[in-house]
Amino acid sequence: MGGALEGIRILDLSQWQQGPYATVMLSDLGADVIKVERPQYGDAGRHALGGYDPQGLAPDFFAHNRGKRGMTIDLRNPRGRDLVLELSERMDVMVTNFRLGVMERWGLGYDDVKARNPRIIYAQASGTGPRGPERERPMFDIVAQAMGGIMSVTGGEGEPPTPVGTFMADQMGAIMLTVSILSALVARERTGAGQAIDVSLLGTQVALQSFEIQHYLMTGDLPRRAGRGHPHGGLLWNTFPAADGYFAMAGVREDRWPEFCALIEQPDLIEDPRFDCAEHREEHRGVLLDRLDAVFRQQSIAHWMALLATIDLACGPVQTYEGVAQDPQVLANDYITEMDHPTLGPTRVVNTPIALSETPVEVKGPPPELGQHTEEVLLELGYDWPQIIELRDAGAI
Repeated sequence: MGGALEGIRILDLSQWQQGPYATVMLSDLGADVIKVERPQYGDAGRHALGGYDPQGLAPDFFAHNRGKRGMTIDLRNPRGRDLVLELSERMDVMVTNFRLGVMERWGLGYDDVKARNPRIIYAQASGTGPRGPERERPMFDIVAQAMGGIMSVTGGEGEPPTPVGTFMADQMGAIMLTVSILSALVARERTGAGQAIDVSLLGTQVALQSFEIQHYLMTGDLPRRAGRGHPHGGLLWNTFPAADGYFAMAGVREDRWPEFCALIEQPDLIEDPRFDCAEHREEHRGVLLDRLDAVFRQQSIAHWMALLATIDLACGPVQTYEGVAQDPQVLANDYITEMDHPTLGPTRVVNTPIALSETPVEVKGPPPELGQHTEEVLLELGYDWPQIIELRDAGAI
């Protein structure tokens, strides 16, 4: 049996991360994703972050475009626009993350596409959402993190606002976009009609913090900075130093506090009035953290993992990417897997972490070379060679 989305065709006009990673996941789920890029230049992600050679394999582009077929179309060329509209008639989904209003100015907005294919799912990845005075505002990951509030709680007290150490807003926006596309496909199975979708970076950031923002809405209390843990997680929901690194611990239940203190050989903490309940421990968090840090520094991470497991505490080491890439649990579940690359040979890649018993995910292959499948896709969709030559002569492809 093929993938869950076998037979679904997606025209991917997006670039950078939010749109492209969404379509990577849909490709892994079995969809045929056709990546459309600008002639000669391609997706901005090909030119990468961190000074990679744009003619080489940019990790950015690789991660967000593997498993797709690639073609080049100039969307600003009138013949290129017409070609996209013609292609849309044979597609189930179209994905874009151009700033709101751009596709409409090019004659490729939802109404233009819907007129050619009423069943199409038109998925717009936006910055701030489809309504409001700043709907056309330019937006990238760090701006979404700032406007969405997460930078205000990340980092330590007294430090500048701190972004998360990954492009988390883009990645979560991609996951939300994937959910919305799958939902629209299910709805189309029931109604026969397509629809327009908008998933914004700003909205995703708000939703990502649903509990924390709901807490503010209900109490009016702004949280403290997360520091080494979580503003609402309590002192023992924290990160601690060991002799050879750091580990995280997801709290200790109140009824297990005495057992925990005995286990780490600090029995005096049980009766100390500063630490005899969660509220008192929070009031004296600085003193207690210093004490626990001194205790945990005396032994290795492995020692503490084994010891804390005896009372079934949720804990784990703080791993670098090197540790993640070697983690037996990561490897056992194929969260990092291997694919064959035509020039690199066996290449390790981050997988889509979804386990389906009957329609498993599959990494289909490397990202396309710029325009690699342009003629293949056009021939497959019924174009002949004279038509393809005419498109190329017109600068459309």
